[in-house]
Amino acid sequence: MWKDRILAALLAVAIGAAAGAAAWKFSPEKLEFTPEQLENGITKETTGVASDEIVATVDGNGATAEMYSFLLGSECANLENYYGIDVASNWDMAIDETSTLRDFIEEDTLTSIKQQLVLENLCAKYGIELTADDLDAIAEERAGYVEGYGSEEAFRTELYRAGISEEGFDRLVRAGYLYQRLYTAYTTPGTEVYASDDVLRAYAVGSGYITADHILISTLDGSTKLEGEALEEKRQLAEDILWQLRDSADPIALFSELADQYSEDPGHERYPEGYTFTHGTMVEEFDAAARALEEGEYSDIVETDYGYHIILRRPLNVSEAVEAVRSEYFEAFFLGEIERAELVMTPAAEKLDSVAIYDAIRAAQQSEEQESAPNAAP
Repeated sequence: MWKDRILAALLAVAIGAAAGAAAWKFSPEKLEFTPEQLENGITKETTGVASDEIVATVDGNGATAEMYSFLLGSECANLENYYGIDVASNWDMAIDETSTLRDFIEEDTLTSIKQQLVLENLCAKYGIELTADDLDAIAEERAGYVEGYGSEEAFRTELYRAGISEEGFDRLVRAGYLYQRLYTAYTTPGTEVYASDDVLRAYAVGSGYITADHILISTLDGSTKLEGEALEEKRQLAEDILWQLRDSADPIALFSELADQYSEDPGHERYPEGYTFTHGTMVEEFDAAARALEEGEYSDIVETDYGYHIILRRPLNVSEAVEAVRSEYFEAFFLGEIERAELVMTPAAEKLDSVAIYDAIRAAQQSEEQESAPNAAP
């Protein structure tokens, strides 16, 4: 159970980093640090590695030591805030037979760094840049931070507590906008990264998307299952409809007419040609029966908790399938690029002590809390 919770937390952090969501919970209280501290940053103070020194690269694009510190601190904070794990006391906690909590946090911090670098590399490869509106939005966000904290100095102080400089933080913020620009290019015909409908159709088929219509004779009265004579009447109606299809010279055309007349599916009006879906979307009995049919075939009576179904397998609705997988395909494309990329560590990375870095970040945050506490010592 602990392992599942931790892995879920780390996955959430990784996804956030991939989307540029480099979030840290800032607080408006102020605590003085020396100009030298603000200049050097927590990473250099703690490990001796300059905040802007490159510790990892992907295809020549480098991540700084302070990026490692900030993302490490963000992941630890998420584990503590959302999953109740006291990271500082549990670095050596076993996650499985071979890994500790520290192993997972460090591995996922590097994964987050890799995602950042791959995103930047993809945007550089395809000539994707921030728009003027993006830059205005970033500037507006920054102004909001400064106003919220009361001054430029207070803003820099909060970044120091998070283990990062303004330059490093700006780079992570920009990644969120770059991710959106990359997605826009992916959906824009004529760009190098555009995914055509043919590509998405093939992906949808490979992902198990099919289209099926049905005539539903409901066996529910609200949430209550019908019984006795009422249930038997429903069954008889379903059988009558099935025999009409079997006696028809054009059962496909008749199916639509009968569905309009008899189907008690509340979604029929919205989806008159059926549903386009993949594995796990429909109830098991419906899904299995639909997949057992060839296109143009209809089923016998299929019973589910909702009632009696007669299912018609239609040709794949390409437009609906394409829209259904558009975002999924982009995520698969992006994650595939991440998996193929190689993260190369520099000698400076060996000097990064995760425990010491997070202890320093926690100390900066806790000293702030003590300073603002009503009964804090002068």
